[in-house]
Amino acid sequence: MLGLFEMEVCFAVYPPGGFYDRHLDSFAGARNRMVSLVAYLNEDWDEARGGALAVWPEGAGEDDIPTARIVPEGGGIVLMLSEDIPHAVEVTTEKRLGLAGWWRVNQSGAGRVDPLN
Repeated sequence: MLGLFEMEVCFAVYPPGGFYDRHLDSFAGARNRMVSLVAYLNEDWDEARGGALAVWPEGAGEDDIPTARIVPEGGGIVLMLSEDIPHAVEVTTEKRLGLAGWWRVNQSGAGRVDPLN
């Protein structure tokens, strides 16, 4: 129903002190990323190491507090709508490993083929 066509994935490594400020994975209406995936790869992770994924509901203001904090436990997976769910990675005290992926839609049309390769 979402028209998902392909997936792009990157290996995400956060060094000690690393973080990622609050953001959306796609700009509204861009439709380049529809569903976001985060998969955690560290084993034996606990909350004291930091690196939690802070999540806000759709439409939350910049001053609102997160409604969820997800500890990056090995084997854990998070899925969210790329254009709608603001999120951030909190500061980590140890190397944090994961996969970040985005399902895309086929934007072929008007003489343009997607993907280009």
